[in-house]
Amino acid sequence: MSIGKKSILFFHLNILVFFAAPAFGELIGQVSHERVYHLGVGVSGEVRTFPAERGMQVEKNTVLLALQDAHLQAALKAAQSASELADALFAEANRAYERDVELYDEGSLSLSELEASQNNHKQRMHVQDLRARELAEQEHFIQLSRILAPEAGVVIDWSVHQGERVNPDVPPTVQILFGAGDKVLEVALGETSNQLPEAGATVSLIDMTGTARPAMVQRIEVIAIRGVVRIYVDNPEQLPEFGTYVAIAR
Repeated sequence: MSIGKKSILFFHLNILVFFAAPAFGELIGQVSHERVYHLGVGVSGEVRTFPAERGMQVEKNTVLLALQDAHLQAALKAAQSASELADALFAEANRAYERDVELYDEGSLSLSELEASQNNHKQRMHVQDLRARELAEQEHFIQLSRILAPEAGVVIDWSVHQGERVNPDVPPTVQILFGAGDKVLEVALGETSNQLPEAGATVSLIDMTGTARPAMVQRIEVIAIRGVVRIYVDNPEQLPEFGTYVAIAR
């Protein structure tokens, strides 16, 4: 088993292209979500489960993808048993040391015997700490073998299939594309600002089939670091699927 980085979690960067030259007063936007995540596992393994369908709505912490983890579960069980034993032995050593301190104070125990009891107490404490760290490590491996929904949202797409072997250090390092928040339209920042509709304006959204839907612009947000202008509309649920290009006509 090779251990990689923690599950990758970062915002998706879209590259906008035009499917047609916009007419006067018309922009081309691409449908996105307020937050788009690229998610990947942190250990290598064989894919056991993945989302049932694209567009599936899920709640936060829903398991989106899981690797075969029988070996990880076995290692976790062994670590749990070792940790429980270490806890029991430390508790026993702790009771013995407390008793020996009392006996020493009463003069019934020699200094060398007390020191031996103290050393045993320290050793058991060290082993207990070591086993606890080993258990935490195995629990972490289990977490890295799964991809959980970072928040309530929708499964946009995935890059792997059941039975496929993945490695966090070998492409594709991202297995799940996940969207959250309202759908939005993103326009390349290079478009002239006077073409952008103002908040409160009514526009016509025309998809690639020519179907037009009216919408009211709620607000405009410039995301300079990504080079896009984000347009929020009053009926985001009516926008087509993620990645679709839409003409925005005034």
